[in-house]
Amino acid sequence: MIACLRPTIIQAIEFDITSAQNAVGTTFASKYCEAKEKGFSWKSSSEFALNNTYLKFVALPDDEKFIEDLWKFTQEIIRKDCGNYVTENDETNLRDFFQE
Repeated sequence: MIACLRPTIIQAIEFDITSAQNAVGTTFASKYCEAKEKGFSWKSSSEFALNNTYLKFVALPDDEKFIEDLWKFTQEIIRKDCGNYVTENDETNLRDFFQE
């Protein structure tokens, strides 16, 4: 009986993580791109995104894989939505900021 429940629990956890990544990554990327398009530096854009999302109020899991997956998801959105405004150096700095 327990074996039958385990896949459901794992699927629920994976779904919650995916939902969190989508919500956090999409919102952060949107606000970051908004600031970059206005000419803000990567640092000012990061702070703007942080201050205008609920990311600063969310306790993300202390899990390197989760953070890396969240970064990759967010990075792809940023590249797609405002890649013309983001340099390779911006991405490196943003990744470090994101992982803090």
